[in-house]
Amino acid sequence: MASESMTTQTTTWFGSTTEHSGLRSPRQYALVTSETIDLEALNSELITGVVNALVDVIEPAAGQTTLSLYEHVNPDALEDIIKASTSKKSDIEVRFTVENYLVTVRSNNTILIYEPLGAHRGTGENPCPAS
Repeated sequence: MASESMTTQTTTWFGSTTEHSGLRSPRQYALVTSETIDLEALNSELITGVVNALVDVIEPAAGQTTLSLYEHVNPDALEDIIKASTSKKSDIEVRFTVENYLVTVRSNNTILIYEPLGAHRGTGENPCPAS
């Protein structure tokens, strides 16, 4: 595996160039998926796209097919921020976490989902053991 020249796109909560002080370094995340929602096609909605991308990545418990964003972010406010940014032709991104995943929604309708580095998807292990 060391002979492979694969690069993993990583980020931290505040981006990769932010300086941090203190003893604890910020959690790093690896990109799991990136999707661009075409809002014109099939009358798609941004929030529906975010939920669908999350469900695909998180793989909810057996039988669960939906995810409520209200537990993590206000979907109406998120959509309003993205729409306002688009109409003003300004680039922004909104970040929030869902079950340890870092979700980034950009004003160009791109959704990026990152998992914490060292996470073991599908093993049932705690990806962030207490230090």
